[in-house]
Amino acid sequence: MKKQFVTYIFCLMTIIASAQSKSALVGEGDYFFEAKDYFSAIHFYQLALEKDSTLNTYWDALAHSYQQTHQYAKAIEYYQKVEALNQDAKYPNTLLNLGILHKNRGEYEQASAYLQTFLDEHPYPSDFWYRKGLMELKGSELAKGMKVNSDIAVEHLGEKINSSVSDFAPFVDHLEHLYYSSMEKDDGLANEVYIGHRSKLMVADKGAVARPFNSFNDYDYHIANLSFNPDGSEAYFTKCKNENNGMQCYIYSSSLKDGLWQTPLMMDERFNATNAKNTHPQWALWEGVEGLFISSDRIGGQGDLDIWFVPMQGSPQNLGNAINTVGKEVTPFYHSTEMVLYFSSDFHAGLGGFDIFQTPWQEGWGLTTNVGKPLNSSANDLYYISRLDSSLLGYFSSNRAGSQTLTYESCCNDIYAFEKTVECVCVQIDSLANAMQLNLPLSLYFHNDEPNPNTRDSLTTLSYTDAFDSYMALKETYVQKFASVLGGNAKSQTERQMRTFFDQSVTQGLQQLKDFAQQLEEAMALGARIDLRLKGFTSPLTDSDYNTLLAKRRISSVANYLKFYKEGVLLPYFESGKLSLVELPLGETQVNMEVSDNPNDRRNSVYSIKAARERRIEIQSISVEF
Repeated sequence: MKKQFVTYIFCLMTIIASAQSKSALVGEGDYFFEAKDYFSAIHFYQLALEKDSTLNTYWDALAHSYQQTHQYAKAIEYYQKVEALNQDAKYPNTLLNLGILHKNRGEYEQASAYLQTFLDEHPYPSDFWYRKGLMELKGSELAKGMKVNSDIAVEHLGEKINSSVSDFAPFVDHLEHLYYSSMEKDDGLANEVYIGHRSKLMVADKGAVARPFNSFNDYDYHIANLSFNPDGSEAYFTKCKNENNGMQCYIYSSSLKDGLWQTPLMMDERFNATNAKNTHPQWALWEGVEGLFISSDRIGGQGDLDIWFVPMQGSPQNLGNAINTVGKEVTPFYHSTEMVLYFSSDFHAGLGGFDIFQTPWQEGWGLTTNVGKPLNSSANDLYYISRLDSSLLGYFSSNRAGSQTLTYESCCNDIYAFEKTVECVCVQIDSLANAMQLNLPLSLYFHNDEPNPNTRDSLTTLSYTDAFDSYMALKETYVQKFASVLGGNAKSQTERQMRTFFDQSVTQGLQQLKDFAQQLEEAMALGARIDLRLKGFTSPLTDSDYNTLLAKRRISSVANYLKFYKEGVLLPYFESGKLSLVELPLGETQVNMEVSDNPNDRRNSVYSIKAARERRIEIQSISVEF
């Protein structure tokens, strides 16, 4: 079914705009762009384009508007025009956006190429956009090798549920009624207009055509994200309105008394933090405490929208950085029996824009893993929810290929049902294998000629943590040695870069190794057989034979860490051959030619960042069999 989108408002806008100059049209486009009304921005930019196709000052804004409205092909077209301008300083994220857009289209080879080029040209690990690009690249590489889980069936719900506009936020109650949110054309009587549409609540009996659920619908607001407690006596939802500072959402609740829903009341400030977005309420019983999981960008979070738990009595709790990132984590759902949290994120490594992730609860949040295909796609996948009486049956929303469209591909969310045909460890196995792969390559850094300097041993009794501790103790020595010959801003910048290398690259490497060891423990307990492939890198200060032995010692220290992790929990798997290391020591053979090999120039051959980055071991890949 083709979906009509342009409203009477746009017709009036077109009549007025026809008499405007191109600069006025661009100005109108800029106004709506700043207001994040991207559909209106596109309308005016396109009118300006018809008057003068060579005017390039708004190409980046037009490309971004197409990207935000999921018109991926058009966004690629205009970002390519921006790239051709060769104005990287003005438009630094063009390659990043091209990579993301190709990823959204499932074109993972092109996506990886653009993303890798972006990272190579912007090597600033502490920068938000570098971290975004790195995570997108990991997701693209993950998608290339991911197989569809044949134990999960996904079904588009068809026209009884999915309408000519966007349908999202499904929830099934204890009576098997399916509730969800749907965008509809504004009828012209309401005060609220948001890209010509507003959201309302819908409900459908099993197998029946959906109808409006008017108990909470309000023509002056966007009403969405409805959920209930288990017996259906309490309802929670969001009311949103477009205000001067953008779309503002508030969480409301209502009680069912004598068969009638009471007047909804806005919940208190614990649920609705001031000067913040508060949305996606889902009732849950977590650790024996009744409350709501919500999404909010309130103060105290990790970044943008975070997942929070707000108890009915008590203080809100951020779920921490095992779940939340500097990006957006949204649409939480906690299955109180399964004891697993599901949510969507645009900053954990995923196959598309937003992917669905899961995190188990066992006296603490476990590893966050991608739920994989077919629940995830190259598009946006959100609002995962399953029935409380069976975690094998549920629903989610997606704008993937196969969803009904407006006037272009991927415009609109539709609701899908899923069924997990067997409850087995296969899903957990696949998630673990994917999570381990996402950790790679895992880089572990060493001080010069460590461990066991001035020896030709190929093995060491030391663990990587010994090498890490001695290396971190030298951080300020590295800062002083490398920056001492500089002055002014150059010295300050170099000192900052060196400290960033230690505080992020070196420290992060050890944390990733700890996470990886935990994943290994879980995988081995499920009966896995795993081969780890490691490469050793050294700086070029000594001969190749010595460097080869040095690389082997470094690999040996990593092996010792894994063998004695948690007092040897992995050691039996090493001894039985179920867990093995494949050594690929490279010594000096692949060293960066920009690194000094002059032993008399220790500032550059030992204490420079380039030399420090060369002295490492990488766990590069894994092979997992069950």
